[in-house]
This record gives sequence, structure tokens and C-alpha cells, in this order.
Amino acid sequence: MPPSVPKSSLTRHLVALGAIACLFLTAGTGAAAAATAGVVPPRNPSSDCNTGGGMGLAGINACRAAEGIGPLVLPRNWGSLTPAQQGFVVMNLERVNRGLPPIVGLSGPLNALASAGASAGTDPSFPSGGASGGGIWAGSYSVLGADYLWMYVDGPGGNNLDCTSSNSSGCWGHRDIILWDRTSGTVVAGGGFATAGGTDSLAYLVLTGYPASDLTFTWAGELRYFASKPGVEPLGKAARARLRARHHRKIKHRRHRRRPVTVTVSSSSGGPTITIG
Repeated sequence: MPPSVPKSSLTRHLVALGAIACLFLTAGTGAAAAATAGVVPPRNPSSDCNTGGGMGLAGINACRAAEGIGPLVLPRNWGSLTPAQQGFVVMNLERVNRGLPPIVGLSGPLNALASAGASAGTDPSFPSGGASGGGIWAGSYSVLGADYLWMYVDGPGGNNLDCTSSNSSGCWGHRDIILWDRTSGTVVAGGGFATAGGTDSLAYLVLTGYPASDLTFTWAGELRYFASKPGVEPLGKAARARLRARHHRKIKHRRHRRRPVTVTVSSSSGGPTITIG
């Protein structure tokens, strides 16, 4: 658990069919792609990721590798995107790299709800109607830091307020919302961003059953900024072998750099003298 992020930095709210405010870990009727990689709902990681790589891109990629997913590759226009757009892109990469369908875009009305949530530092309110999905919020130091919290330390012992030793029903709730695919239909999102005291506040809605109209930013329009179209990215056997080889080489290197110790034994009238140097 990153010590620099307060326990209050994560909340999540999920609405299933019938506006039930709880999380059902069922297979559902979502149309996940046939080829998937890593861990996708209804399964969740067995534990929080603790690679020591930090909360940036290196930490995310270390956790993805541990899950069997290739590295996160950001688009070349990353620096010109707004924080809310950056979060949308990262969430979609987390989805499509696991073989799940992308979120089609950010909806103007949902953006307004998410922005209100980000400004208030809480989960965004849901729109009226019968949409299914969830809302999430995080206070972090960057967009990538929020993704790390939501996706990789959302289980027991992490920063998820809804995941406690006495109640595990909300464990991995943020991750399950980002990877939402339990009901059929197009996935639409709303994103909001605010900042206060050097901390980024990000809130999102991820829904199915909501009109895919009034989109302010689309995944289809963003694809041209990738060198190749993002898709399922399993970490293959060759890559796993390279990771293990690098790990072993580092260990071996450290062992060879141990400081040599020389023991010299001499004698004198006062008895033996032992010198270690």
C-alpha cells in the first residue's frame, strides 16, 4: 500500500440492473472478447500488487507483467490530453489489453456528473434511467497514480475504503468498474478532474445502457495517435523468460559485487592476532 496516499483517497459506487447498490461477482451477460489476457471479471487478483515500482508507469507495468499483461503504451498525444481524457485513455488500454471491448467515448452529460464528483471529492452521481455500471473517485498525485490505485491495490490491505477485514464485498470494486462488461451494450463513460493542494481528484462513470450520444471525446478518434491499434497484450512466454533472466542476472551481479573479506592470522608474544580486511 503506498504510504503517501491517504486511506480516504478511494471510494467506489456500483449500480447493477435494477439500481442495486452492491457488487455482484457473476459472469453476467457481457460480451467479453474471446481472447483475453491477465485477470478479468468476475475473477480478481489474489492480492494487491507489491512490486515496489511506485505509482507511475513503471509501477503499473511491473504489476501488469506480474499479471501476465504486456506494458502500457501511451499515445503520442498524451501530453496534450486533458487529465480526464488521459484517464479515459488509460482505462481503455487496461480494458483492450485484456481483450475487453473499449469504452466508446466520454459523454457530455456524464462528464458533468463526473466533474461534480471530482470537485466534491466523492463518487459521481448516477444519471436517471436504467443504466448499469459504476462510479469511482480517487485522490492521487497523477492520472497514472489513480489508475495504479484503482487497478492494482484495490484489494485487502490497499486503499479501498469498501474493502475491509470485516467486509470484503467491495474489494476490487474500482477495478471491476473500469473493466465493466457484465451487461450487453455499448460502454460509455464520463470523466471529471479537479485539483486542490497539489492532489489530483479524478472521478468517472462507466456505464452500459446509456445513450452513446453527445460524445466529447472518442476512442475511435484517439486510435490514430498510437503506432498500432491497441489490442489484447498477453505477456508471452518469451517475455516472461526475459524478465526472469534479467532478474537472475541482477541477483548474480549483486552477488559478484560483494566486498571481499581477507582474514590474516599472525602470532606474537602476546598470542595470536586476527585481522579482517
